[in-house]
Amino acid sequence: MVAHGKSSKKNDLKINQIRKRDGRVVPFDEEKITNAIYKAIAATGGRDRTLAESLSKRVVEIIDEKYGANIIPAVEDVQDVVERALVENGQARVAKAYIIYRQKRAEIRSEKQKVLEKDSIDEVDKAFDLNALRVLKARYLKKDETGKLIETPKQLFTRIAVHAALPDLLYGTEVYDITKKQLPHADEDFDPEKFHEKVSIGKYPLNRYHLEALKRMYDRFNRNGEAKISWNVFFDKLKSGRFNRFEKSINDFYKLMVARKFMPNTPAIANFGNVLGMGSACFVLGVEDSIESIMETLKQTAVSSRLGAVWVTISQSSGLKETTSAPPQVWPPAPSAS
Repeated sequence: MVAHGKSSKKNDLKINQIRKRDGRVVPFDEEKITNAIYKAIAATGGRDRTLAESLSKRVVEIIDEKYGANIIPAVEDVQDVVERALVENGQARVAKAYIIYRQKRAEIRSEKQKVLEKDSIDEVDKAFDLNALRVLKARYLKKDETGKLIETPKQLFTRIAVHAALPDLLYGTEVYDITKKQLPHADEDFDPEKFHEKVSIGKYPLNRYHLEALKRMYDRFNRNGEAKISWNVFFDKLKSGRFNRFEKSINDFYKLMVARKFMPNTPAIANFGNVLGMGSACFVLGVEDSIESIMETLKQTAVSSRLGAVWVTISQSSGLKETTSAPPQVWPPAPSAS
């Protein structure tokens, strides 16, 4: 029999926040308690969602009575109350299933902490399974000279999302001239290191590599007659918050990645917001009909592959006499069907 007391409607609750294991304080959500209890019920063969909701209400009543409005309970405190409520309401089998579920979750958290070299895990770490986190650690997360991690998955996806949004700043009508009829502005010196994480797009600070990439893109636009304003004018707009509206673009792309609905290619994950800044995986390199050009193109191929390129197509430049009837070659060669 489930004990019923006062209603746990949101407006009646004293408790409205909870402290996560990583120290964050977030809004209290009774639905999460209901879902956890229902999973324990389902593990015993039950399918009674109404029972889960009733037990959840009792849990909330106990939490409200114990902590009130002035104390923020931790996640572990709430889980202890769930176990107590289940036992007190005659749900011993469900309580056992919940304890087992809780232990398994603790083991997963502990393993993730070891993989990521952290004392606690955050909401992004939770979104990815252990194998995915191992891949991120092995291939993409930044490390120091000793091999120790100096970046979290959350930081990785943030730097990628910020970098992906940078072109948006330059393609706005106040900067970009689609007719390409602008006279090039004078070259202006710029030290990205000086402004490392001192300018931002909304809540997102730009690191030195974001700024390097932004300056490279601007310089290309400027050479092509596409920049309506000088670099200094553009950068002043950035510092004053004129481009903060693009924070939404960063948020949207970040959420797509963290929700695992979309993931960019390997070079983008490794290089966006990082030293190289290269996001392309495929390159087409022209080669002229001379030994010097052939060797130069082979060198560029090796460099591109070292930086993360997957396929590099070597094709003969147009306008040159062909010396062979063989089709353009692809390097590295595609694997055989056998």
